[in-house]
Amino acid sequence: MPKQLVIRQLLDCSEEEFWARIFASEEFNLYLYEGLGFEYELQEWNPETGYRRAKVSPTHPVPRAVARVFGDRLSYVEEGSFDPILRRYEFRVIPSAFPDRIRARGAVEVQPVSDRQCERLVTLEIGAEVMGLGRLIEAHFIATTREQYAKNAALVNEYLAGFRQ
Repeated sequence: MPKQLVIRQLLDCSEEEFWARIFASEEFNLYLYEGLGFEYELQEWNPETGYRRAKVSPTHPVPRAVARVFGDRLSYVEEGSFDPILRRYEFRVIPSAFPDRIRARGAVEVQPVSDRQCERLVTLEIGAEVMGLGRLIEAHFIATTREQYAKNAALVNEYLAGFRQ
């Protein structure tokens, strides 16, 4: 059964600034993934339709049991679409190994808190149907996702601070 994950984070920007300076900014994405220690390649971005596809390769080590499943070189593709009316980004993550048995999908929404802050709400569903390792894989992805989003929020605020100096 897939695991559910909800992440709420306070960011130092308005809702509009988040979508324009963070979500739609390739400069920010390069800054973000370098700061997180990932290799990042934008494969497609269409601002008119909101469709986005990027390949991401973590450079940090994974647990041995997970590495036996995925190999030494884990990567994934994030594919999603931004709905400008709902102001919501829905995505799915396609792993390099077992894309038919490991599923991750989610959504990002942003709610205004004040004219200078917003709350990012990330909802995720992660499921792994790999005999004997499903729970380990799910636990690993949930733990690393929480950790990466915490770092992500800090990098968002750090990046935006550069515009205010």
